[in-house]
Amino acid sequence: MKKHLTVALALLAVLGLGAGLLPRPALANGAASTRNILLGIGAATYLIIQHNRVVHQREAAAAAQQAAIAQQRNDAWAAYRAAERSAHQEALANAELHKELAFEKSVVAQQQRQLAALHVGGNFTHVVATSGAHGQQQVVASDGLGWGTL
Repeated sequence: MKKHLTVALALLAVLGLGAGLLPRPALANGAASTRNILLGIGAATYLIIQHNRVVHQREAAAAAQQAAIAQQRNDAWAAYRAAERSAHQEALANAELHKELAFEKSVVAQQQRQLAALHVGGNFTHVVATSGAHGQQQVVASDGLGWGTL
């Protein structure tokens, strides 16, 4: 009999505990329920807005970075083109200088040939006229190209 009593008490205890765990209809206050629903909707809306703000900031930062990279690329191309134009202009200027140098060398060579044809000495003085009395010669005029002998 003692066993039956123990089993019966155990069964009552399980049923008593189980009755507390069984679902029961919730007692709802209409105003509190509506308020909680509106607060939940507001919180969800705020979270969505904040998420969209963060996403737009990231997209704007990525677009700004791409624009900066494009600007650097454009600046590099502009610098390259400017250097290319400068090199071309320098090459043209060098060609003109080479032409002028060749012309000057030809003029110097022509003058040297003319001087050689005149049989001018080392002091580059060419006597044009002389006069002298009693056998002494005196230079009256010359077309000297230098100081002559000093």
